[in-house]
Amino acid sequence: MKWDRRLAQRWAAFRHNGKQFLIAVDQSLNALIGFTLAILSLLYLLPRPAGFWWADESISAHCWRWELAGIRRWPRLLVDALARCWGDTGHCRASYESERAGRQLPPEERCCSS
Repeated sequence: MKWDRRLAQRWAAFRHNGKQFLIAVDQSLNALIGFTLAILSLLYLLPRPAGFWWADESISAHCWRWELAGIRRWPRLLVDALARCWGDTGHCRASYESERAGRQLPPEERCCSS
């Protein structure tokens, strides 16, 4: 019994930390894309400025923010379609709302309980 509980705790830590790692990769890719576009814009290889990209924002949340701002809709449609393949509907909106609510932060750093 004691061993089962320890194994369950280890698996819970593995799942949690694995998800955090994937989120970090996602956010790093988002920041890298923004930086790359800023360089291309600086070299006048893009027709307009790259805009602001945030290091703590996932690609999914960024896609939702773009659609809200009327910048582009197709990235959100693409990401949501890919997420639906794994049974995740409304992925971009949920990611955006999660970041707005601070659910990616440790519980002790969240401003409000959700």
